[in-house]
This record gives sequence, C-alpha cells and structure tokens, in this order.
Amino acid sequence: MSEVRLHVTGMDNFFSDAATAAASIDGGEEGGGASAIGFESMDLLLKVLTPNRWRLLRALKADRASSIRKLSARLGRDYRGVHADVTALLAAGLIEKESGGLVHVPWDKITVEMAFSEAA
Repeated sequence: MSEVRLHVTGMDNFFSDAATAAASIDGGEEGGGASAIGFESMDLLLKVLTPNRWRLLRALKADRASSIRKLSARLGRDYRGVHADVTALLAAGLIEKESGGLVHVPWDKITVEMAFSEAA
C-alpha cells in the first residue's frame, strides 16, 4: 500500500530529515516506509487541504484517473475552481498528471499529523 504522511515541520527539521534520508540512500538502504510531505506551518497545510480539495481527492481516487472537465462535472463544480484545486494539489505532490493529461491520486492512504503545539 502506498502511503503519504502530511505533517508540519520547521526548516531545521526538514534539512535534518533530508540529510538522514540521503545518508540512508547512499548507504544502500531502500526507503520502504511511507513518503512524507512537510508543510512550513499548520496554516499552510490547512490552506492547501481545503474541504473542496479533500472531496476532490476522494472523487479522483474513486475514479482512478480523470480529466479536470470530467472531475468538475462529477463534483458539480465549475471548471476553473476544480482546475485551481488540481493545480494546488499537483504542486503539493498529492496528485500526479499522466502523460495523456489525466490526473490521479498515487496514494492509497493519506495521513495528516497535527501537533497541538503547531495548531495554536
């Protein structure tokens, strides 16, 4: 099962985690665990993962792959709004675009971690 973990991380933690991952790869270890996407702040994470975008992710996962036009019709939303949401989710690494232009969710599971210290 492919999984991605979303969490809030400061820049120091980001670079430390990247150095640790690079050392593991250099040492020949395979990264069999969950992928992770770090956000600079909880505000940014919540700005990227709006309720409409969560609905879009669920619909896209159910369809396996879709065009933006088909996805907007399925969600009952205007094309421009869905296009903007797809663009934001592509930039965040939560969806991918196929060579034919269709988009899909490459993850079977998305886990969001929220620390109380980050939520305040």
